[in-house]
Amino acid sequence: MTEIIEYVEMGRFNSKESGFYVIEHSAPSPDEQEIIESIPYMQGVYDFSRLLGERVFENRKVEIKLYRPQVIYDQRKLLEQEAKQQLMLNEIMPIYDTWLDGCHWLGKCESVTAEDSHEYNSLTLSLVFDCYPFALKNANGYSDEFDIDYFVDGIDQWTGFWVRGQRKILLVNEGVNATSPTLIATASMFILLEDGLRIEVKQGENTDIFFKLNRGENYLTVFGTGHISFTMEQDVMV
Repeated sequence: MTEIIEYVEMGRFNSKESGFYVIEHSAPSPDEQEIIESIPYMQGVYDFSRLLGERVFENRKVEIKLYRPQVIYDQRKLLEQEAKQQLMLNEIMPIYDTWLDGCHWLGKCESVTAEDSHEYNSLTLSLVFDCYPFALKNANGYSDEFDIDYFVDGIDQWTGFWVRGQRKILLVNEGVNATSPTLIATASMFILLEDGLRIEVKQGENTDIFFKLNRGENYLTVFGTGHISFTMEQDVMV
């Protein structure tokens, strides 16, 4: 039997572990959100779609068809039932798809449709996922527990730093959009951005929607004493 290479994984469901082959895959680009208004007493129309400075998209549909050959009827029904239980009861969560390279989807399973073949003793499952329009990069970086500044390459980077009074750091957002990182600090600190904006950081986990890392290089100055780490979700259009 041919070795299974491609697979999809979500929560407790793993298509390879269940013996399924991926035979079809579809992930068309998402539709753009267009907000076009005609203003009374004004010439033409106005496009408000890019108020955030970037294009905004609707969720996308990811469809994957799985095939399990050479399995008796009772096992086919059990496989169908397990797939529905393991996929349809999940909330929005990461979906790992080997079709992607170094990324994952974020979404929920919208439907599981089964086609049972008595003639060939096979089961085909059609999975539809409702996903965030961008894929998310898997690697978030490395925590600098030994106070060493080191970059592995142009993609992976250290995202955890020891601070003793004041420290300037560089964070690179290689996603296609600005992102709001989650901060985890061992003590209260504050961050000064290049534009002069001051971000207060309390001990523990912090999320501030007004603190965004722009595409490319971001230079920050952290004030305080302790360890601070940045967790980024970087958007990738695939």
